[in-house]
Amino acid sequence: MNKLYHFSDLLIKWAAYLSGILIFITTIMTFYEVVSRALFGMPTIWATELSTYAIIGSCFLGTAYAVRTYSHIAVDLIVNRVNDKARIVLAYVSNALGLLFSIILAWYGFIHVFKTFDLGVTSTSLLRIPMYLPEMFIPIGGVLLIIAFILQLIDGGVHKGGDHL
Repeated sequence: MNKLYHFSDLLIKWAAYLSGILIFITTIMTFYEVVSRALFGMPTIWATELSTYAIIGSCFLGTAYAVRTYSHIAVDLIVNRVNDKARIVLAYVSNALGLLFSIILAWYGFIHVFKTFDLGVTSTSLLRIPMYLPEMFIPIGGVLLIIAFILQLIDGGVHKGGDHL
């Protein structure tokens, strides 16, 4: 069980690294598009669309890491005002609700991707990218979130929040 726990955590970290790489690639594509358009008067047909997909991918791949490292936005007004026992209960409740949301996201994400694949939907641009490819970020991100929230439930997931008193 310990190996599965560490592998799951490592998988989330790899997804976070991939998320960062996608942001870096987006920066390069955007820079290339600006230079190509401004200096040479030759805009690309691919940079905007692929940058959009990369940004979406980075968001879905990076959310599980944000959950695991408490790097996401959190409202900690209540958490900072309760005792430790209530903090533990709130942590389990919020992680369980996060897990439920993640299961729904992954489930309906997979359904949507399968329908898009079956229908053969492509992008409306000249690239005609099969839309199930960028849409796969949704269920993959959902599965990563499921793993992250399960690990949070195993850990107890208590985070004291910031010192905003």
